[in-house]
Amino acid sequence: MILENYCMPLLNMVFIEGLKEHKITFQAFMEFFQKYSWFGKTIPRKMLNKEIPHNWLSLIAPSLFEYFAQMDYWMASGNYPNLVLCIDSLVLKVEGLLRDLFSFAGVSTFYSKEDKQGRSIYQEKDLNSLLHEEKMSELFDSDDLLLFKFVLVEKAGYNLRHKIAHSLMLNIEYQINYIHLLLL
Repeated sequence: MILENYCMPLLNMVFIEGLKEHKITFQAFMEFFQKYSWFGKTIPRKMLNKEIPHNWLSLIAPSLFEYFAQMDYWMASGNYPNLVLCIDSLVLKVEGLLRDLFSFAGVSTFYSKEDKQGRSIYQEKDLNSLLHEEKMSELFDSDDLLLFKFVLVEKAGYNLRHKIAHSLMLNIEYQINYIHLLLL
């Protein structure tokens, strides 16, 4: 109730006023992430026994660009923005960002089990399992962890990861609140 009735109106006001005043822009977001986050850093990822350079900012940039385009459209036309692409993409990218962060912190993002022939099969842990790992309380404070769970995986929350991954959201459910929480 606090999130819906107090935090979201405040968060939306900050974003919308920042957009109107051109204080929050695509370029500003990109520069901020490049300068103050690890999203813009090139990190190696192993694929087929080769190290491939990887950069999260290049993966989230199209979603951010779409958000700013849709918000410009909304402010110019008064028609509600279509946030499907940016929300769908950012939810999945946030999961990937969290997986990499967990991996950097030494939290295994996969588990192994044996198949019927006794061979080891490796599977990715689902995001819900990862967010409930004990080590998470060392990486995030309890409020941040609660927000991640509420927005992404909790059935009593927005559960965006599940709803998007299984195509359970209708067009009218793609709300400005969601994109602003994802950007936050």
